[in-house]
Amino acid sequence: MATNRINLDDFPDSAYAHELRRGLARLRFDAPLEAEYCAVHLQRVRLRVRIWFSLTFVLSVLFTVEQVRRMGFRDPASLAHLGALLPCTSALFWLVWSRHYGRFYQPASRVLVTVFCALISVFIARAVAGGREVELSGLAVNLIAVFFFAGLRFRQALVTAVIMLAAFTAAALAVGLPSAILLKSMVAMSLTSVIAAIVYHDVEQSYRRSFLENALIGELVARDGLSGLMNRRAFDEHLLRVWQHALRDQRSIAILMIDVDHFKRYNDDFGHQAGDLALRNVAQAVKGFARRPLDIAARYGGEEFAVILYDLAPEHVRDTAERLRESVERLKIRPSDAGAPMEPEAAVTVSVGVGLVAPTIGRTPQGAVQLADEALYEAKTAGRNRVVIKGEEAYVLLETGAFAARQNSGLPR
Repeated sequence: MATNRINLDDFPDSAYAHELRRGLARLRFDAPLEAEYCAVHLQRVRLRVRIWFSLTFVLSVLFTVEQVRRMGFRDPASLAHLGALLPCTSALFWLVWSRHYGRFYQPASRVLVTVFCALISVFIARAVAGGREVELSGLAVNLIAVFFFAGLRFRQALVTAVIMLAAFTAAALAVGLPSAILLKSMVAMSLTSVIAAIVYHDVEQSYRRSFLENALIGELVARDGLSGLMNRRAFDEHLLRVWQHALRDQRSIAILMIDVDHFKRYNDDFGHQAGDLALRNVAQAVKGFARRPLDIAARYGGEEFAVILYDLAPEHVRDTAERLRESVERLKIRPSDAGAPMEPEAAVTVSVGVGLVAPTIGRTPQGAVQLADEALYEAKTAGRNRVVIKGEEAYVLLETGAFAARQNSGLPR
């Protein structure tokens, strides 16, 4: 199965590929991916949203001043302008120009945009009942804006358009708009809404497909060609992001450094093709232990892999590391063409070093990686095919220089 640019079979475990396979008819992704799409969507539409709500704010001020000048403060329409329309457009104007736009616009717009549009519908119904049918054009413009200028996703835009038509109908009946004019108005506004909805449905579907395909291209660049895991660069970038998350939320991070035992000898004895197959099998086992949104599994380099586990209790970190080691051992990875009996150590095993830290201002992600590497060194010197965990009590030892000396000791990897 393939899109125009990407073969989805190359991404068997990608959430983006999964959504493309499932199709985009629902116009909604699973929750973590939907949040990611929403953030991209809001940045893409920000300019048009700013223009639209700046214009509506200016017009609402002018209309409110005119309404109060003509009818006074005590008139119900004046009170609606002052108490609802003006505060609503003021809040939207502030929000789209503020630094809080990305975080708060989506939830706030569910209320503010809906209230604003319903009020406009009511005011226009009153104006039409007063003989100003030309103001129906304002309702048509706002219906189109709901889909294309308010920064709403399709479902929210559709609901808002329905509420607008319902508010217009209710207000028109309340003020006694003649049935013929009401019917004509509803037909025209319904057609406008249907056409806008059909076009916007296709537009959002195209946006979502482009979002998924671009993300897959990014994954392709970030993946290691042999193992299919994330590469070293993607690991370093992800570690920096989760480090900042953990620093802000006061959470812990576990870094697992995983090294294939005696891999050089295995490669020399059975050839590079057997070595590559062994690395791919180990990578598949490692990948199964990084399933949560902020976890990641990567090929760190050569025969070394790395896993980041976010906010996991120490006992669960140890259990995960042990299960990872055991899962590789149970695979009994051996060359497929070996005909003669083999020594037990010919089967591939891994050593795992774990650095478990709680990020603070004085620490760096590089220090956490070094702690995990120190633990890996101890696992290998203690006999390999084992797990060693270093936590807070070992972190200070990184400053002694012992690790750097050991790195130069020439220990076989």
